[in-house]
Amino acid sequence: MEKKEYQIASSINNGFLEIAITGTATGSAYQKMVNELDEILKANRAKKAIFDVRGLAGRIENTEIYRFVRNHPSIIYDIQSAIVDFPENNHQETAAKDAGLALWKWFTDMDSAKAWLKR
Repeated sequence: MEKKEYQIASSINNGFLEIAITGTATGSAYQKMVNELDEILKANRAKKAIFDVRGLAGRIENTEIYRFVRNHPSIIYDIQSAIVDFPENNHQETAAKDAGLALWKWFTDMDSAKAWLKR
């Protein structure tokens, strides 16, 4: 049995899907993780989601974000998403928006992310 480098926990709270990702997801593990996230989003018919990625080590570069998002068919384009991350990673918001994820917004704390989704 394959040991995953990352873990995904999800729950529905206040009308939106909360997803916490921990561990490491680089290379082929990143692709697997995104496919797993897509399945969770589809299964929950999510329209709004919070992704807490503060526990995720090993990020992809901005140029990879653009390439990946543009080449990966996903339902993420249609979901209002709040990303909760550390301040030093906020440059990834620009890369995500440039790639077409217009409904995504970066936050450094969970309360602000939840307040934005409740609007």
